Amino acid sequence: MQSILSRFFSPLRASYATTSYGSLTRSMTTLPPPTMKPIRQKIVLNDEDLVEKFVKGSGPGGQCINKRSSCVDLRHIPTGIRVQCQQTRSLQENRGIARKLLKEKLDDLWNGSLSKNSKKSSKIAKSKARNARRAKQKYGTPKDDTAKDDAAKDDTAKDDTAKDASSM
Repeated sequence: MQSILSRFFSPLRASYATTSYGSLTRSMTTLPPPTMKPIRQKIVLNDEDLVEKFVKGSGPGGQCINKRSSCVDLRHIPTGIRVQCQQTRSLQENRGIARKLLKEKLDDLWNGSLSKNSKKSSKIAKSKARNARRAKQKYGTPKDDTAKDDAAKDDTAKDDTAKDASSM
């Protein structure tokens, strides 16, 4: 019974070969397990894991900022990550922004290269590299920069020979 199930559920590859006698033989080999792509974890903030404090703000804004407790201090207990937000005068807007910032930081921590920020930065880096490569193909290397580099090399060589002559 087990051999019947293994035919249907295990990844097998059949290969056919002819023997020296001219008969056809069939051999079964198992395939290596498929490589799994790393999966990006979805970040969920539980209220039990957060400590939220409302503190008085500081900086420009005058009496409105200094009197009210509209600055949000949000701490994630399991990781110890702390976020402060005082971008607007509204407490509710600051709470939403602080939670969004905390989610981004946790995404960077847990997902690493699969996080949204790292994907965005790698996309920008690829775009810059592609644009630089295209500019190099179109215009080549600038001749002024090479002349400046040669002049700088000559100056350093003269300085080295002057130092050697003065030390003797």
